[in-house]
Amino acid sequence: MFRRTLVVALVFALLTPAAALAQGGGAFGPLPPAEPAATPTPDQSNDSLTSDLGGRRTMFIIGGALLLTFIGIGMYIARDARRALPEDHRPGSRLRDEGPHKHKRQAKARARARGKAQRDSRRRNR
Repeated sequence: MFRRTLVVALVFALLTPAAALAQGGGAFGPLPPAEPAATPTPDQSNDSLTSDLGGRRTMFIIGGALLLTFIGIGMYIARDARRALPEDHRPGSRLRDEGPHKHKRQAKARARARGKAQRDSRRRNR
């Protein structure tokens, strides 16, 4: 199978330059004469304004539909991501004091308690 594909590719590769030469002229030959382009006459009616308005309306409808589609896709992805998140990693599944900042709070509370105890002892020793 591989050999047959290789032979077919080789035949096409060899035939391609022959087909290009048969077209004649070459890439650097003279250009054909240019045909005069017909210039359209400007239309003085107000039809262009109404057709432009219809085009704008269509573009706004398409843009709105795309916006709604992207919002829907984003909401679907977010909902699916929340469902796939394990229970212990969900933000509402643990209390505020159980977070990683719990030790900071405890250290601050101990420091406050020590400070209060020092103030009380200074007051007693006056």
